[in-house]
Amino acid sequence: MNKQKLTKRKEQSIQTKQNIYDVALELMKNKSFKDVTIDEISKKAGVSVGSFYYYFSSKEDIYTSLLQKMDEELFGGFDFKDHEGAAVQAVLSFFNQLARYLTELGLNITTYILFSPETIFYRKDLHMNTVLEKIIKAGQTNGELAADMSEKEMADYLLVIVRGVVIDWCMNNGGFSLEETMQKHMKRVVRSISES
Repeated sequence: MNKQKLTKRKEQSIQTKQNIYDVALELMKNKSFKDVTIDEISKKAGVSVGSFYYYFSSKEDIYTSLLQKMDEELFGGFDFKDHEGAAVQAVLSFFNQLARYLTELGLNITTYILFSPETIFYRKDLHMNTVLEKIIKAGQTNGELAADMSEKEMADYLLVIVRGVVIDWCMNNGGFSLEETMQKHMKRVVRSISES
């Protein structure tokens, strides 16, 4: 099947949308989400407010795009088989990737992600949840992880703990390494659900 080459106008449209998204993200890294205005995003992106609304219906629309992009980048292609059948290592790698990404997004965006109604930690329709449940199911099947909870219950259990670590990082203004702290706590937690 032949892919049609994009017209110059379509390429420019895609680039403009990406530019608005990138500018909004950069502003949100430096200020709280509520303090960033559409007018400010538009000015910094070099577009009119009307152009902003052509591509995004609101600031929240950018946030929704961020969640989808984050979910796809982190977990869309996550293959727990890359961890040589070791579910424990896959769980640790899974949460390490999440901590690294949240650190890169920065404190302001992570705080908003954590406390918004659309937070990744509660949405069941994301790759993040299905991948984690698959890792847990594989670990339970091969006897590596305890089977006293369903994979959904265990995923929820792990995500409750992860939320706590991320909340602590946010409440401490990012004053410690989220990756190191996540790894330290998750190693202990994973030991508690391991069969070995």
